[in-house]
Amino acid sequence: MATSTSKSAIPGKPAISKNAGTSSKPWSIFVMAASLTALLGAAGAGAWFLRPEAQIERLVKLSDQYVEKGNAAAAWTELQHLKTIDSWAADYYQAKFLLRSSSSGQDPTRLRSAADMLRRASADPSYGDRARTLLAELLVGSPELARSPDEAIFAMRAAARNGNKQAKRLLAEDMLKRPESDKTEVFSLLESASEADARAGEILTGLIEDRKLESRSPYLVADLRYRAFINNLKEAEAGAASAMVAVGDAYRDGAGVRRDLSMAGLWYDRAVARNSNAARLRQIGLLHLDGKPESAAKAHKLALEAAKAGTSIGAFTELALDFKYGRGVTANAQQAESYLRLAAAKGAATARYELADTLLKRTPALPESINEAFLLLNQAAQGGNSGAAWRLYEFHDKGMHGLTQDRRVAFNYLVQAARAGRLTARIELAVRYDRGDEVVAKNAVEAFRWAASAVEAGATSPRMLIILGDAYAAGEVVQQDRLRAKGYLEAAVRQNDPRAMRKLGNLHFELPEDNASAKAVNWLRQAAIHGETYAYVDLGRAYASGAGVPIDSARAFAYFDQAAKAGNLDGLVEMGRSYATGYGVNKDPVLAAATFRRAAEAGSGEGMILLSYCYESGDGVDKSVTEARSWVQRSAAINNPEGLYWYGVYLVEGRGGPSNRSEGIAYLNRAKDGNFKPASGILSQLLGSSDGSTPLDPAPKPISAFTPTAAVAKTRAAETVMRTTSLAPTEETNAPTTTTETTTQPVAEAAAAVSPVE
Repeated sequence: MATSTSKSAIPGKPAISKNAGTSSKPWSIFVMAASLTALLGAAGAGAWFLRPEAQIERLVKLSDQYVEKGNAAAAWTELQHLKTIDSWAADYYQAKFLLRSSSSGQDPTRLRSAADMLRRASADPSYGDRARTLLAELLVGSPELARSPDEAIFAMRAAARNGNKQAKRLLAEDMLKRPESDKTEVFSLLESASEADARAGEILTGLIEDRKLESRSPYLVADLRYRAFINNLKEAEAGAASAMVAVGDAYRDGAGVRRDLSMAGLWYDRAVARNSNAARLRQIGLLHLDGKPESAAKAHKLALEAAKAGTSIGAFTELALDFKYGRGVTANAQQAESYLRLAAAKGAATARYELADTLLKRTPALPESINEAFLLLNQAAQGGNSGAAWRLYEFHDKGMHGLTQDRRVAFNYLVQAARAGRLTARIELAVRYDRGDEVVAKNAVEAFRWAASAVEAGATSPRMLIILGDAYAAGEVVQQDRLRAKGYLEAAVRQNDPRAMRKLGNLHFELPEDNASAKAVNWLRQAAIHGETYAYVDLGRAYASGAGVPIDSARAFAYFDQAAKAGNLDGLVEMGRSYATGYGVNKDPVLAAATFRRAAEAGSGEGMILLSYCYESGDGVDKSVTEARSWVQRSAAINNPEGLYWYGVYLVEGRGGPSNRSEGIAYLNRAKDGNFKPASGILSQLLGSSDGSTPLDPAPKPISAFTPTAAVAKTRAAETVMRTTSLAPTEETNAPTTTTETTTQPVAEAAAAVSPVE
C-alpha cells in the first residue's frame, strides 16, 4: 500500500512543492501511520473520525481561510487533500478555486483546467448540478473553451431541469439575449430561481420595473426584494464577503428590509474585515452622508487602503473627489486631476464626468479643453453616469458651449439620464410625456411610468403626485383605484397645489361619499381662488351639466369667460362652443369661429380641430376643405393626438390636398401611441385593405354643442360623435353632445352619485 503526500501545483502556476514521501512496506505499520497522520494533520487535528462529507466541508473551510489570508498556495494544498476522500468533490472545489482567483480571467491554462475539472464533476450525482451550472457560467464568459456551440446551454438546461436555482437564472439571462425567447418562460425561471438566488430576484425586479416583463401580482417586486435579502443574508452569515456587501446594500436602500444605515455600516465593516474593496467603497459613501469632518477623514483613509493594490478604480475616483472638494484632506486641484485622469483612463464613468466638469470650469475656457470635456461626458454617459447624460441634455437643449440647439438629441440624453437613475431626469421625463411637446407626443403610459419611478425614488413634487392620481382615477394605464388616486391628490393638496385641488374636486364627482358632488364643487372653487384657471372651466361645465350644482347656463358661460380672460385656452374653446350652440348666450356661428381661431392661434390643439370643423362645414366662415386640412395639420405639428388622427385621415383620403396613404397611416399610428382610441379602429380597417377600397366605419368628429341635460363627458367628444368622412358612408346627425379636456372631469349629475359612504 502506498500513500502519496505530494503537493501538486496549481494549474498555470509554478509547482508549490515537489516533496514526496511513500511507503510500500507492509510490515512498517509505523510508516503507514505516520503517512496517514501527516495527511489528516493537514486537515486539522482530530479530523480522522469525521464522515467524508464533514471532512470535505472542513477542508473547504480551511482552504477559504487561507484564501482570505492571501495564501493561495496553502489553500490549494488543502483542496488537493480532497482527492483522497472524493475525487469529484476535489474537481468541483478546485475548479471553483481557479475561477474565483483574481487572475483566472487572464490565464487560459487555468480556465481550461477548470473547465475539464467541471466536466468530470458533472458526472457525480452530488456535485453534478453545481458543476454544470459553474461550467455553463464559465462557457458563457469564455465561449472558446466550449467543446461545441451548445455545450453551455445544454449544461444550463440539465442543471435547471434538476431544480438548480442558479442554473435557472443563467438560463433566463441567456434567453433574454435572444429576441425570440418565450418571455413567460423567462419570467417563470427567474421567479423560481429567486427563491434561492438573490441575483435572479434583482434581474426580475429590474425587468418588471422597466415594463419588459409583466408582473402577475402587484406585490411581487416587494416579495422579490425580500427573497433577495434573505438569500444574501444566509450567504453573508456563512461568511461570503460579497453577500455581506449585498446585505449592507439592502439596509442602505431599504430593499426587502427596513432602511437602516447603521446596520448597513455594520455589514460593510464585516466585509471590510475580509478585505473587500467593494465594502470599503460602500462604507465611504455612508461616511460622506454623515457630513462630519472626522467621518470624511475616515473615508479618505479607507480610500487609501482600497487604492493600495493599484487596481481599485473606485478608490482612485474617491481619492480624486477628496482632493477636488477637500473631503477629509486639504483640497488640491493638481492632485485631484491626477487621480481623475488615472481613474478615467481605466474607464471610471464618475471620474470622466468629474474631469469633464473640471475642464469646463477652467478660465479661460480653451477649445481643446471643451472638446476633451465633451468626449469625456459622452464616454461617462455611455458608462451609465446619470450626471453626464443630464449635462449633455442641458447643453443640447439650450445650445450651450458652442453646441447647436437640438431638442431631439437633448431628449435622448434625458432618457439616458432617467434610465441611469437621475431623479431630476425622471421628473422632467414624466412632465414631458404628461404634457407632450414638439419632440415627444403626449403619452399617459410613459408619464405614469416615470412619475411612479420618481416617487419611488423619493420625489414628492405635486406634479408627480398628480400624474399618479390621474392615472389611478382614470384606470386606463393602470388598474383603476379611486381611493388611491384620492390619496395621491390629497398629498399634493397638502402642499397647497391649486392644480391638485382642482383634480381632487373632479375626482369627488366619482367617489361614493356623502355629499361628494358638493365637495367636488367646493374643491373647484378653492382651486379657482388659488389661481387655477382650469377650475373656472370645470365649474362652468358643472353648472352646464348640473353636477353638484343647479343647472345654470348663464353662470356656466360666465365661468368660461372668466377662465378665458385669465388666459385659459380651454375657457376660450368652451366659449366658442357656447356661441356655436347658443347655450348660455345668443347663438352666433361667426363669433364661435372667431373664438375658436383665438384659441387655435394661441396654441390650443382642440381649438385648431374645432376651427378646422368650422371650415369643413362652413359654420361661421366660408367653407374651405383646404383650410380645414391646414388647421388639423397644425394641430398634428404640436403632437396633439386628435390632431395627429385627423391629419392622418385627411392624408389617407386626400381631402383638401394630396393623398398619401403611407404617411397618413404613420400619423394614425402616432395618434394611437398618444392613446387616442379611435385611431386603433381606423388603423385595423386600413391595414385590412391594401388599396383602401374596402368601406370603412366613419371616423369620429369634433362636436360643437352643449346641452343642459348632458353629463360632462369623461372621454373626448371626438370619441363619441361622428364626423363626415369619405372613408365610408355616414348619416349626418345634429344631436347635441358634450366634450371636455383629456384630464379627469366631473362626469355625473348630482343625482347620479353612487350610494354615499363616508
